[in-house]
Amino acid sequence: MTTLLLAHNMMLRRGVLRHLRELSALAPVISQTPEWLLEAAPADVPPRPVDFALLDCSGAQADPFLLLDTLCQRLAPRRWLVLCESPDLLFTSHAARLGASGCMTVPCTPEQTRAAVVLVRAGGQCFPRQAFAMPAPSPIGSGGSTARG
Repeated sequence: MTTLLLAHNMMLRRGVLRHLRELSALAPVISQTPEWLLEAAPADVPPRPVDFALLDCSGAQADPFLLLDTLCQRLAPRRWLVLCESPDLLFTSHAARLGASGCMTVPCTPEQTRAAVVLVRAGGQCFPRQAFAMPAPSPIGSGGSTARG
């Protein structure tokens, strides 16, 4: 099974790529930029499904929503993790609805990234709490009506 790393950040690519190669001992690990999803010829795309993908939208020039949609349509990864610049509820919800197993806000430490990769590859999920925070309950006013039996 193929593992895919899509990022611009060279430090992230070097660190995570080494870690992914250790985890995917016999499987190929492909490292590209996020825009590769939009530009790659069909012959250059690995066969579906991809076992794991990490998509870093934080440095991408393309629309992050388009990158998410294209990742799912072209590669159908079994498990995938998204890195983004802010825990935007709309973006995080869209990624979750498409099947992402996690969404992390950058900057994050290499240790956090590696831990998230291990968790997602093992079938777990990691999403920022603030992205799915419930709105504060509205206080019940003293002038409201109550039903009595």
